[in-house]
Order: sequence, then C-alpha cells, then structure tokens
Amino acid sequence: MNKWLYLICTVALLFLTSCIAASTSASNPIEEADDDTPVALLFSDADNPEKEQETIYYDALIELSSNHPDEMPQLVIVDSSEQDKIQYFDIDQFPTILCLDGDDVSLRIEGTNKKEEILMLLSNLLELNLKLGQV
Repeated sequence: MNKWLYLICTVALLFLTSCIAASTSASNPIEEADDDTPVALLFSDADNPEKEQETIYYDALIELSSNHPDEMPQLVIVDSSEQDKIQYFDIDQFPTILCLDGDDVSLRIEGTNKKEEILMLLSNLLELNLKLGQV
C-alpha cells in the first residue's frame, strides 16, 4: 500500500512541476518589440476605480506625441486581463508605463504621478535616445 501511495505522490508532483514550467515563459511576450524600434507599454486596468490616474497617463502620452511626433515610440496598451505580460514584466500596480529598447526596460513609471512628471521622464528618455541615435 505504501508503494502505491509513494508512486501516486511522485507522479502527481512530476505532473504539477511540468505544468509550472510550461506556464512560465522566458521570452518577451510583446510581439511588437524588436531590437530596432523602441516600444512604450501602457499597462491599463479598465476596472480601476481611479480612472483619473489613467487619464493623466493618456494625456501625457498624447501631449508627448504632439510635441515629438517623429520620435514617439510605438505604443502598445496592455489590458489587466493579459496575465502573461503582467507576470513577465512584474507589474504590481496600474497604470504603469514601460519603455522597452529591445528586451531592456529603459524606463518604468508606476502608479500615481502628475502629468508633468510623466512628460518630463518620457521627454528625457526621448532626448537621450535622439542623442544616441536610437530613434
């Protein structure tokens, strides 16, 4: 009887371990990201009761786009239901903006911020990329 119990526990453990390995991915889940084009990810939660904070992020991105139309990175909006992307980038709060340069995160802005702060951080990153010839 003990042999059967041991065998069942071992098989169950191996099965569960293989499920965990299959659910975690080491590759970037953002299909738009490549090595040549910077990408800005906006992690958004449509069910967030504090919608004004997301509005501030959107307003900052719109203003940045109007001020720097040619230098704007590609924008990808990631909904809170896309758990694989949220887990891959370790997103804890909404809204969050990540700026990717290939697989590298060059800027991370999370949670409650003023529009001016978001604009300043994004503008500084764009100016740095322009100086380095990346955009």
